[in-house]
Amino acid sequence: MPRSAPSPTTRWCLVVPVKRLGQAKSRLVGPEVSAPLRERLALAFATDAVGAALAASRVAGVLVVTDDPTAAKVLGGLGALVVPDEPDAGLNAAFTFGARAARREIGAGVGIAASAADLPALRGAELDIALARVAGDARHFIPDAHGVGTTMLLAPPGLELRPRFGGPSRAAHTATGAVELTGPDISSLRHDVDTPADLAAALRLGVGPATTAVWDARAQHLRRREAAS
Repeated sequence: MPRSAPSPTTRWCLVVPVKRLGQAKSRLVGPEVSAPLRERLALAFATDAVGAALAASRVAGVLVVTDDPTAAKVLGGLGALVVPDEPDAGLNAAFTFGARAARREIGAGVGIAASAADLPALRGAELDIALARVAGDARHFIPDAHGVGTTMLLAPPGLELRPRFGGPSRAAHTATGAVELTGPDISSLRHDVDTPADLAAALRLGVGPATTAVWDARAQHLRRREAAS
């Protein structure tokens, strides 16, 4: 397909790889964060991110790449298209595979928004703002709140994704010619959650209903335990 600059009518597909929940959020550790709670939070983060993306007016669909049956059931129930992680070769391979699957299943003319799954504060309106700022024949990316990593990589119709997620990916994406997008009006797209400090920042910003429910249930459990001691 020939390259084309995005327009106000360009539709986008979010591609969201989701790890097996038992392997997710290994850095989200603390005295009150058990392994089962990490799994519930990982699923909640993805649920809130996918739900918010599906509500965005510029989004034609969300494609989830996962081998986790629980995540597949929950996110598919929201309306996402779910495909297995056939490459099974890490995050960037999953993004590349998902981008090709999205253009095959949804249409070759869609733009691809490769997104982290752990964005519980994501707001659909802010995603629309970011997508509207993608201009010209270039990929764009959104750096994380720490200014080191990347939360989203945006490839207009006809452009290959060329993902470089992981580690100092802000610099890696810049080196490939991708254009950085920032601004206070898209801050919810920058707060991925890897550590307890990241989670605290996302909670301050305001997370979606799934993460709120898991975190409130945790608080209730702690109150009951303290009352019984």
